[in-house]
Amino acid sequence: MQPDPLHPLKPAPITLCALLLGRIQIGISRASDAALPVLAARSIRESLLTALRQEGHEFTESRFFTWFAGLDTLSEGSPASLRPPKALCQAILTEFRHNPWPPLALAAEALLRAFIAPSDLHLGTEHEDAHTAVQAAHALIAAIDSPEDALPFHAAARLFAAAARSPHFARQMPSLALVRGMAMEQRPTGHAGWALDILAGHYLSPRHGLPAALPLPGLVALPAGLPDSDDPDVAQEAIAALHGAFSRIDRWLTEAERDGARISAGLHDRRSSGRARELAGYLAGFGPLRGAQIEALIGVSRPGVRVLTTTLSDAALIETHVSRNAARIHAYLPWEPEAPAPPPAQEKFTPSREAIEDYEASMRAIEDLLNRTAARDGED
Repeated sequence: MQPDPLHPLKPAPITLCALLLGRIQIGISRASDAALPVLAARSIRESLLTALRQEGHEFTESRFFTWFAGLDTLSEGSPASLRPPKALCQAILTEFRHNPWPPLALAAEALLRAFIAPSDLHLGTEHEDAHTAVQAAHALIAAIDSPEDALPFHAAARLFAAAARSPHFARQMPSLALVRGMAMEQRPTGHAGWALDILAGHYLSPRHGLPAALPLPGLVALPAGLPDSDDPDVAQEAIAALHGAFSRIDRWLTEAERDGARISAGLHDRRSSGRARELAGYLAGFGPLRGAQIEALIGVSRPGVRVLTTTLSDAALIETHVSRNAARIHAYLPWEPEAPAPPPAQEKFTPSREAIEDYEASMRAIEDLLNRTAARDGED
């Protein structure tokens, strides 16, 4: 059958997902030493942001970094029913410390030292609830009869089906509750799919094609009422979710390669380039950090922080600003593509009088030639 140019064939979602997986496999195998730490730090940042939002916390990204640095609360007046944010992030960072992919484990260890957010106000067992969710995710994944398949699609479908049947991870439906004698609808504030997201890369790597045990934030965002893994709806949900997760990793990997190359080029032949390169990788991948965090992050003194940040500033890799708490915050300067140079201005051409006279004489000669040819044709 000939392709219709007006209605071109679109690749199936499973084909697009497999192509993205192939790009990730090649990208990880060829990634530079400077890019992988940036990718690991970015994966951690996105996992923390996604988990906090899934749980129902509302905040801006800049507020997250201010909170992570111990300078403010995460949000104003979060409901007491939500998992405490610091405990949640500590549970995730602690789990990543045991990840089999070395760049992720090393980054998690360092960022856990730099995590100086204010203590949660919750007390007792609620503070341990995040660790319980992670242990439940471990148990769920261990119980899955994972197929022997080099591609992740069937394995992901079984993960989705198991999560949909689990009281810990299934999407909760709205319920009715009596409040002062009136029936009020109560909507669930969040879900713990993040606990499966942070383990999903380990589940799919390497038996099911993922080249490294990267977390897949946002993967297990289940609709309500999924049936079992043999149902086509589950398979389609899993493929669509994998496509989204792989798209994000592919983009992060591309950006990590670009940032890693830029950092290496900017610090070429500079003093203190080893530690400065390490710090720049965290700032590029994870986000802004204050001086006290940098001291704990890479084990340098306060004067050492000044040396490193001055080196990075001189290389035009970071910028520093003072927060409203009078803390100096150091942030990576994102790469900006150079604007294309404007086309050279064309000078206005004004023909000379002699050129105009020559042009008019040529036109008269052509006109005479055409008239003579027409007269000759008429005589014939």
